[in-house]
Amino acid sequence: MKTKIYSSLVILFISIQFIAQNSIVALHSPTNGVQYFNNTNPVIAAYNAAIPGDTIYIPGGSFANPPVFAKKLTIYGAGYFPVATVATLPTKLTGNFTISGEADGLHLEGVELPNGLSFNTNEAVSNVLIKRNRISTDLTIAQNNSIQAAENNYFVENVIWNLSNVNNLINSYFINNIIENRVMNPTQLTFLNNLFLYNYHDYYSEYATIHNASSCLFKNNIFLKDSDGQINISPSTSSTWSHNVFCVPSPNLGFSPVLVDNYYGVSRPDLLVNQTGNSFDFTHDYHLQPAAEAIYLGDESTQVGLYGGISPFKDYSIPINPHITTATISNQSNASGLINVNIQVQAQTR
Repeated sequence: MKTKIYSSLVILFISIQFIAQNSIVALHSPTNGVQYFNNTNPVIAAYNAAIPGDTIYIPGGSFANPPVFAKKLTIYGAGYFPVATVATLPTKLTGNFTISGEADGLHLEGVELPNGLSFNTNEAVSNVLIKRNRISTDLTIAQNNSIQAAENNYFVENVIWNLSNVNNLINSYFINNIIENRVMNPTQLTFLNNLFLYNYHDYYSEYATIHNASSCLFKNNIFLKDSDGQINISPSTSSTWSHNVFCVPSPNLGFSPVLVDNYYGVSRPDLLVNQTGNSFDFTHDYHLQPAAEAIYLGDESTQVGLYGGISPFKDYSIPINPHITTATISNQSNASGLINVNIQVQAQTR
């Protein structure tokens, strides 16, 4: 019964959005019921009205967001892949998305963050789930080395441009993400089934794919850097590297590495179905080629890369809430003053 009510609420608020031709943000509260906001800044209004434990549903479009998120909320957008958001438009939150310690347990899914994501580095932040989003600039969790800002957080199936500095993020997980740029100062982090696109042509260690890692676990990842003579990882210490695919023959994996069945010198053109360059592209296909899938196995004979492991990358990154696939609205009313509205909604299994 709860699932049916949840789905009905989502469908209802999006249907109203199309009929009214407004950007309506819905707030569902177990305590206060359902509220709708369509003023100048509806996301900010919904946030201000929310109490911890509430859920905010954001339609397609671009929205200003609060400068700091300090409540435990669940936030769903319509997604960010163009091919999957034809009927709704992608959901964009235009400000920097900053999470404070009061937001422990926050869940963000299905949005694009063109101005990045950061954690308040003066507070402990934990149990945050960032899933199926596009972070188009920096992910930053740093600044004050004397404070452990973030622990037990999860970044799952995102497209992340740059982990500019994550030295205050510990005991946290990056699972099945596309990471375009560098990872700076990771400590006690776990990287599972990620795809690293970075291929910068520079010999300095600060431009390595992974810079200054300490006591991390890298398992079942693919590193596409194939530049001759490039330093791949530097100057990492005491990290474990298990079943990763490297396109360079001799990557520098730092001091005292633990190495378990990695693959070296793999031909980049032979790995993925359709991928070129060093940047994420909506038109690329990041699945393994059939031959590569058979050869490059992860631990427990699972698939390396995005489509293996505990949370395979979902094509088009559609969020888990019911998804509008088509929407047709007549521009003329009938004799009774009604218009024809045809909205197709597809339930999501994960």
